[in-house]
Amino acid sequence: ILLIIALSMHVRLLDYRWPYLRNIDSYVYFRQMDMIIDNNGALPDFDPYVVAPTGNKIESNTFAGNFYVYVGAYAYMFFHAFMQNMQLWQFLVWFPPLVASLMAIPMYFIGKTLYDRRAGVLAAFFVVFDISIMARTLGGDPDNDGIVLLLPLILIAVYLYTYKKIEQGKISAKLLGVYTLIFGVLLFLWANTWGGGYWYVVWLIAGFVILKIAVDLITHRSKGALSKHKYLLLHLIGSMLIFFLLAVPVNGASILQSTLQGPFSFATIKDEGGREFPNVYVSVAELQPPGDVRSIIQRISPVDFNANPAAILISPFFLMIYALVYLSYSYIRKRQHLDTLLLLFIWFLGPFMSTIIAIRFSILFSAPMAIGSAIIL
Repeated sequence: ILLIIALSMHVRLLDYRWPYLRNIDSYVYFRQMDMIIDNNGALPDFDPYVVAPTGNKIESNTFAGNFYVYVGAYAYMFFHAFMQNMQLWQFLVWFPPLVASLMAIPMYFIGKTLYDRRAGVLAAFFVVFDISIMARTLGGDPDNDGIVLLLPLILIAVYLYTYKKIEQGKISAKLLGVYTLIFGVLLFLWANTWGGGYWYVVWLIAGFVILKIAVDLITHRSKGALSKHKYLLLHLIGSMLIFFLLAVPVNGASILQSTLQGPFSFATIKDEGGREFPNVYVSVAELQPPGDVRSIIQRISPVDFNANPAAILISPFFLMIYALVYLSYSYIRKRQHLDTLLLLFIWFLGPFMSTIIAIRFSILFSAPMAIGSAIIL
């Protein structure tokens, strides 16, 4: 895993020779981090450079409300203590590759928990070298894509660890409370990292729990399924309560609605009805529909299907499909890998539906494809 992280860093930084950052969004985060550094470790209350010419109040200037920029700013201050001559822009050349490369750690534990250690190692390798992720986490591009991909993997790894303890009966009520508190806090930080789509992890885990109970009811025809999985339900409900208790004071009561309605309101991201100003998302290239299913598969695969049509059958997308078929067969014949099948199926379905709406969300495919490819190989 350490070798994968080092190689991932090397590839992302290879031949970076420019004395500046890559794009406009990079400088937005650069400036926010710079404001924290210059303002004694906190974002100021007012930003004079937005809503010109008057400036505007910074609505959420706390650590909890701007998790990524605070992490970047404090990380720079830490490293700057040892490297006095390093400027912020120089730090932000290698900080994004580091954040993205760290995905290998939670992905290894996810693959190991869902299947075995070899699958964990392969999944860790595949996810950090995924084409979509690589393009968005290169050196000198401190956009928030790296942490938006890292945090949900940490959340799911922590959840799976708790889930396995519950299933094995190796957890006390007190320890369950500690894990629930940790998971609720992580959800809160995640919601303040990617406010536009944080809810997909909530729905992924809730869907997994519901399917798990439903399959148990259907398979064993047991009316005590809810009682059997009471710790699982308590963990989910408790985590959500902690999340809302932390989030409402910071993000407002609207976060309750956005969490529950996320998948249903998602399709209206480019809606222009009832707006005072035009919706800029209508013209953003990466928020356009990708076309047909083949176009989606092509975008998330490193092989050109036009040059070699048969290559689509060994693309990461199809390897994941093969994995789902294999896991289904394994459960039907041997009653094995049900948890892996349910989680991977939901994790595949959600990003697929999102990608139909906008090309941008094809990046969410990377994790389930890495796990599916690792399992089948």
